[in-house]
Amino acid sequence: MKYWIISQTELLDKYLIANEKAIWITDLTKGSNIDDLIASKSLGTVQSIRYEDLKEIVFIDTDDTIELNFKHDKTTDEEFQLDKDIYSEIRDYLKANLKGTELKNYSVFKQIIPQLVILGIISIFTVTSYAAAVEAESGGTVRTTGRRAWLKKIIASTGELLGTTGTLIIGLSLIGLCIYFLAKKIQHPKKGEILKITNSPRLSV
Repeated sequence: MKYWIISQTELLDKYLIANEKAIWITDLTKGSNIDDLIASKSLGTVQSIRYEDLKEIVFIDTDDTIELNFKHDKTTDEEFQLDKDIYSEIRDYLKANLKGTELKNYSVFKQIIPQLVILGIISIFTVTSYAAAVEAESGGTVRTTGRRAWLKKIIASTGELLGTTGTLIIGLSLIGLCIYFLAKKIQHPKKGEILKITNSPRLSV
């Protein structure tokens, strides 16, 4: 087991504690003897993040950030931006001692996935809204019943409100903006590594 202070306020120290099966996050009053509290199991409120619940641990060297990404999409991922020395210590410790993992590069593709998803959503929304606008301007009626009726109503309303020209102008502007930020990220990717959780992860010390 090993621990680090990862942030501080005037009254509290936030600790990240790596033990055999999980990472604990806890806030302790300044001056607390953490070794005694761990030994007596008196840490108080602890957020426990089990290694087996994680999909991966991302180490982003560019901005000294550690991301804990969960297997289940409904669980909010955790992110910690740290002091450079603390970041390096935690990264090196977990890389060396967390077994049941596989180390991979933090690829450019991995970094741009969120932007690609946003670009795809905007593109689809633009195309469907434009189709709704064409239908409305030709005197037709856009079908807004059935599955995802609420989404169909939003698309139909957007197309009717903006018209074909407005839909294209706004849609293509948003697509262009997404492509601009996507290109910037590709040109200046962050550097780092991914510790992929594979099978029965646990600390070896």
